[in-house]
Amino acid sequence: MKIHSRQLSFTTPILLSFAGIFVSFIVIAFLVTFSQQKEMLERYHDINRNFTHNLALNYTQSILRENDYILNRAATFFAQDDQLDTTVTGDREHGLKLLMQLLALMPSVSSISLADSRGDHLRAPQVIANAESDQFDARTRPWFMHQAEASMFNHYTSAYEDYFTHNPTVSIYKPVITPDGKLKGTLAFHLDVASMSFTLRTTQSPMPGEFFIVDREGKAMLHPDSGALFKTFVRPELLSAMTSGEGMVYDEKTATWYYYYSFTNPDWFAIYKVSTATLDSLTRHSTLIVSWGFGTAAVLIILFGLYLRHASRTVLMNIIDSINTGDVKRAPKLEAMLSKAILSNKEREQSWVRQATIDALTNCKNRRAFDGDIAALMNDHQPFSLALVDIDNFKSINDIWGHLNGDIVLRNVAREGIQVMQPHTLSVYRYGGEEFAVLFPHTSLTDATALLEQWRKNVEGRSWREEGLTVTFSAGIGEWHMEPLEQLIVSVDEALYKAKQQGKNRILQVNSG
Repeated sequence: MKIHSRQLSFTTPILLSFAGIFVSFIVIAFLVTFSQQKEMLERYHDINRNFTHNLALNYTQSILRENDYILNRAATFFAQDDQLDTTVTGDREHGLKLLMQLLALMPSVSSISLADSRGDHLRAPQVIANAESDQFDARTRPWFMHQAEASMFNHYTSAYEDYFTHNPTVSIYKPVITPDGKLKGTLAFHLDVASMSFTLRTTQSPMPGEFFIVDREGKAMLHPDSGALFKTFVRPELLSAMTSGEGMVYDEKTATWYYYYSFTNPDWFAIYKVSTATLDSLTRHSTLIVSWGFGTAAVLIILFGLYLRHASRTVLMNIIDSINTGDVKRAPKLEAMLSKAILSNKEREQSWVRQATIDALTNCKNRRAFDGDIAALMNDHQPFSLALVDIDNFKSINDIWGHLNGDIVLRNVAREGIQVMQPHTLSVYRYGGEEFAVLFPHTSLTDATALLEQWRKNVEGRSWREEGLTVTFSAGIGEWHMEPLEQLIVSVDEALYKAKQQGKNRILQVNSG
């Protein structure tokens, strides 16, 4: 008679235990995958917002800030005595030469107009006299100011057609007002938006998308494709939803995310446009890797459960055989199974974090990293010196040797600076365009100036492949004395401007020279 007792069976408990483990594993895997997909989407949003922030500050705002500064200084100069009248209606040859010298300081400006309050004007480069130019009336142009207006901001026109070139353009202008409040005229810089857009072509976004600068009407002011300038890229209802300084807006009609940064003056927006399909594809790729990992682990759990069931039965049979035969040899030991680790995307995430804080062209830290580091020093009340460095005659380098060689100059000037500063645990930041910054914490102004001078000499003495190419830079440096950040930057920028005025290729300390 066959004797059988379920109390002596351990197969059923083992199978039930592994079934419970397997079901629990599937539930946990689903929850983890769903949570990770949501977290990855948020990380992609953060990366895209950081890219838009860098696009606005490191490139666009640095150019606009430079033009604003020079316009303010130039307007102050022409407001002195009868300088504007002498330039426009007096010695026009000397006046044209003066405006051309001013134009050489600004690579993003195509021409300059200076007009008195009666409408008499002077334009650099000079306009060829013909019937069309004889009919020109400066008082009808959008940049001409008929009444004096005191404002801390300069004015920007909307896009309009240039009278002489018949090309769309945008102008930044300012009234020339004497110290006693009389309106002498208007000074206007006409921006070369196509040239300003060139750097956008070499900018690499963290994921497939489209990035550009638009005005309040949604028209492209700066775009990697110069043929797309002044065309409408963003609908007005989307722009009206962009109410904060920076953020993101979702367009349900096109299933697209718009990441934006809003400028105060001009009323422009830096836009990075990414489709939902692109984000879904990236998150799907990441979660698919995790899902494959969980699936492999599930298969291993099943195989391990089957193996354990088989091994336990074998052990029991060996014990029974030992009892029957009297053989006390050890039964085989059960081997533990190893589960595979879940593949992570840590390396890719670190690469994106690096893109958010490192300038891809020069390998320096970018403007966002600079803002964070200098804020940390000021919050901790740590003493430091700030240096601003600007490559001399960079527009001429681009014009003569081309933008590709201009990029090579930027990389090599940055490399020279990194080689000097890195041994002292100091960082070089790309402040914007051809301008760099260095922070010297716990370093005396004398030692900081010496390091900056070593960098300057290395750049000056460097040999270049292009025959006749000479590269130098000018710099301003100053210590922080607990003043606001804006005041510190203005004072160091003043020293840099004086270095340019005194012949370039030199370093001036704040309140020196």
